[in-house]
Amino acid sequence: MIVARHSPTVALRFVATLLVALGCREGAKPAATSTAGAQSSTLDASGEVVIARPSQPYVVEPSASPGTVTGTVTTNAPIALGAPQPTGRDSALCGASIPDQSVSQQGNALGGAVVWLDGVRRGKPFPLERRLELESVDCKLSPRVQAAVTRSAVNVLGHDDFRQHLSFLAGGEREPRASILLGKDDQVIPTERPFASPGLVVVRDVDHSWPTAYIAVFDHPYFAVTAPNGTFTIDGVPPGKYKVMAWHERTKRAEQLVEVGAGVTARVELVMGAK
Repeated sequence: MIVARHSPTVALRFVATLLVALGCREGAKPAATSTAGAQSSTLDASGEVVIARPSQPYVVEPSASPGTVTGTVTTNAPIALGAPQPTGRDSALCGASIPDQSVSQQGNALGGAVVWLDGVRRGKPFPLERRLELESVDCKLSPRVQAAVTRSAVNVLGHDDFRQHLSFLAGGEREPRASILLGKDDQVIPTERPFASPGLVVVRDVDHSWPTAYIAVFDHPYFAVTAPNGTFTIDGVPPGKYKVMAWHERTKRAEQLVEVGAGVTARVELVMGAK
């Protein structure tokens, strides 16, 4: 569905919400979106397993005295920014180049890292709000990193005045989970297809090298994305022992064992090494 070019962003968001509420999904717009029936994957672009496939289904079973896991993700050394990406024929709209968007750091504290409890199969209910937003604005995709549960939806909002072909691809799959075409007018397109199963979904523009975003999809609610100062909190955790995992696009993965007591806040410090 296309909205008038100068409509404010809030209007686009309202239309997307209405479309999802009415059951109007991107599958009804074959010219704008498509999907494939390939099996789900949990690999990143390098082939490394990021989010393990569950061996058992998650069961909602809230604890009477849940605890909390909180902490900070840091790097063992600051991560250098990558080279700016030239924009070529779109330089009149985007400038000559786009700065590297992959790193958000305050000192050694690392923002935009995905943190989760590995192997948790019982616990609190799923969040009621399951709708994300991904905007193409100022020739970039924003936010860079998000996380959500399966059966969520994302409203893709296009504001940039050039054509884009966004591909939602989980590593190891032969075809994208969804493909969305954004034209030269403000648009909003909702889709649920990237959330069909757990995995790390990479969003890229088929026709341009610089737009990139990540959506981590889980079948449980025990995850977080670190703030710019590297902090995170995961609450409602049943007492027990867990492995805390962390991923970032520019680092190796990190993990740490933690024991959560009833009504207790357990703190972890995860240190990420550069790839």
